[in-house]
Amino acid sequence: MKKLTLTFCALFALLVVAPALYADGPEKYSGKEKEVMQPAPPVCDFYRAHEWDLSIWGAYAFAADTGQFNVPNDDPFFPDTDVTNETVLSVFGTTLFVISSSEPRNFNPNERVNIGRVSKNQLFARDDAWGGGADIKYFWSRYFGVGIEGVGLAAKTNFAGGGLLTLTGRYPFGRFAPYVTGGIGFIDGGATLYKFFNEKHTFLNGVVTNEREFWTVDPVANNHVRALGQIGAGLEFRVTCHIGLMADFTWNFVFGQEDHADKIHLITEQGISTTTFQDIFLGTFTTTTPVVNQAFELRPGHGSDNQDFGMARFGVTFSY
Repeated sequence: MKKLTLTFCALFALLVVAPALYADGPEKYSGKEKEVMQPAPPVCDFYRAHEWDLSIWGAYAFAADTGQFNVPNDDPFFPDTDVTNETVLSVFGTTLFVISSSEPRNFNPNERVNIGRVSKNQLFARDDAWGGGADIKYFWSRYFGVGIEGVGLAAKTNFAGGGLLTLTGRYPFGRFAPYVTGGIGFIDGGATLYKFFNEKHTFLNGVVTNEREFWTVDPVANNHVRALGQIGAGLEFRVTCHIGLMADFTWNFVFGQEDHADKIHLITEQGISTTTFQDIFLGTFTTTTPVVNQAFELRPGHGSDNQDFGMARFGVTFSY
């Protein structure tokens, strides 16, 4: 009876002590080291002080001055008299008929005259353009940074490009950071459309046998450096701690270049009209008449007028 009582007491003690022994897991009880669960690493700070950002973007730019001037297809020469060389059959000075008519090569060369500006915009030579660029920024705090920006735009037949020093202020929250930016720099290149009067001659044996007049609209390159100012606003979204997407809109002011307006230039072409008379009774004799043709030509100036533009940019940012 005593053994049975002792046995029940031992079982009872074991039931009481066992949960306490295994409360910290079987590893502790078995003498093995306890496995410690590490907490999850904290989420990275998407926008940091002392941060370097590299942005690469494409751009769509549109001119502040859109449209075109209506320049009519006019012949700029007055009077429009060709220099001729004629052979005339006559009797006692009375003309019977003209045997031949031609135009000397030396007195009336091929003509190409600028008769007027066509594009209102003097940077793209059209209303809009595509392009792209890149910028590098250093943020000395989470909110402010300085940078260098390069931009290039596909103006008509002539590249327009420049660079700026920029200042950016941003307000990060979570993955987003709206920002404002401004900069000052330079721009070069671009073009303006002008209309030209053209006259081409076909020569045979030193004289003109065919004359063709036509008009073309051609770009005239602008190769003067102008100052460039920029203001804008945008939004950045960080996909990861080091990669983001950006979109913004900037307005760009072109200024600072000394303005030289288009000027009117008078073209003078002078020649001699020679007429050879073959008279049955008086023989052959020649008369000459001076001929002067004049035209007003537009000589393009250069400056910074009519070159402001807006620009929408979309790109990717790499942050380090």
